[in-house]
Amino acid sequence: MTDAADRLISGLVDDLQPIRPLPRLRSAFAIVLAVWTAVLGIVMWTQETALGARSLLGDPIYLASFAGLFVAALGGTLSALAAGQPGRERAETSGLIVALIGLVAAAAACLVGMGGVDFTANASPGGADAMCFQKGIFLSVLPAGVILSFLVRGWASHPFRAALVAAVAAGALGGAIVHLGCDVLGPRHLLMGHLSVPVVLGLLGLYPVGALLRRLRG
Repeated sequence: MTDAADRLISGLVDDLQPIRPLPRLRSAFAIVLAVWTAVLGIVMWTQETALGARSLLGDPIYLASFAGLFVAALGGTLSALAAGQPGRERAETSGLIVALIGLVAAAAACLVGMGGVDFTANASPGGADAMCFQKGIFLSVLPAGVILSFLVRGWASHPFRAALVAAVAAGALGGAIVHLGCDVLGPRHLLMGHLSVPVVLGLLGLYPVGALLRRLRG
């Protein structure tokens, strides 16, 4: 082997960057769940009004919409984390399907409830929809950051889909936490103030986060 070839190989070796191992899907999921629990605990600890959690067993629409948000958060998180790990396409697809089922079921429950109530008697207090929506967006920021921190370390083959699912998962968690702290039981309020959080956050985060993931993927 010539000296030129030796120098070329040495230069290539010097330019190599250390490879960061991808976190295991189970470990990443556990970390995200821990963050969820911490956020939920802080919100419940600082809650000054009566919790809407007492209405979960007393109102079927309230319970169905909460269950849908919770299922969407779990499924979306699993799908987003799996999207950053090659070879976990089945988990990514399964989580995405579960998230969609959760959101559709929750929305359907609210729409059915809206068809059987008197809007005058069950009108939301002024500004309640916007207040819960804004709070849900705020509570989604930290979970979104944790999920994205795992995504940017991985290699998402479908970056825009991964970005959409990650944002929806974080928004569903934010909506679920708001759900537990809200005592407005009107189905229209649940649809506009709670279930709208993952939808809007997914649309807002789709392009910027997807473009970032695509750029990191190279």
